[in-house]
Amino acid sequence: MPDSDANMRKFRTTRWSMVLRARGEGPEASRALEDFCQDYWFPLYAWCRRKGLPASDAEDMVQGFFQKVIEKRLLDHADAERGKLRTYLLTILNRHINDERKKNLAERRGGGKVISFDGEEAENFYVDQQIEGESDEHLYDRQWALTMLNHAVAKLELSYADRGKGDQFEAMKRFLNEEGSAEEYAMAGEPLKMTEGSFKIAVHRMRAKFRELLRAEVTIGQPEGFDADEEIEYLAQVLRSLH
Repeated sequence: MPDSDANMRKFRTTRWSMVLRARGEGPEASRALEDFCQDYWFPLYAWCRRKGLPASDAEDMVQGFFQKVIEKRLLDHADAERGKLRTYLLTILNRHINDERKKNLAERRGGGKVISFDGEEAENFYVDQQIEGESDEHLYDRQWALTMLNHAVAKLELSYADRGKGDQFEAMKRFLNEEGSAEEYAMAGEPLKMTEGSFKIAVHRMRAKFRELLRAEVTIGQPEGFDADEEIEYLAQVLRSLH
């Protein structure tokens, strides 16, 4: 789900390895955990909805899950043997769901919220994202892939805005995942007073920067030696399988 507060990403340095280094109860570690939760809630919300929870209960479940992540510092217990971040989070979410189903979920309502969560917007987005016949696991991985892409694109846009090149990004972004013709490059570059050749070079540089940012996103929480290219290819296959 796209993050509307793109400017906040400029200050976020949440990498799981950094969180693990920031042991203790200091404000830096707390901010890192809160930002982490804010960035990764929607795939988990979609999973809860697919598992049959009503929208309001799914919201409560995700809020309660991240509250537990923060209070019990569950990310501190991560290690290379637990596998990919998306798998680890889903594992501990399922454990949390099973625990909560043994309780009265309604008792949690009205408590303090860990993350900013527009329930109506989340539910509308979830409904729009439904694909007939899609498995629960594919839904979760697809939303995870889209989250990675959205984060990378938001940071790419911000990097151009910071350099006063927001107009250039707007003109180039439609070529992020597809080649344009010489004529299309020339037309897109004309308002920027860029030739077809210079615009094409700028597009190639944008794609390289995007790949760099996407690689950084998928390596969050992964052990040393993690194969980022393999993970990117897997997530790309998840998205391609829908066509």
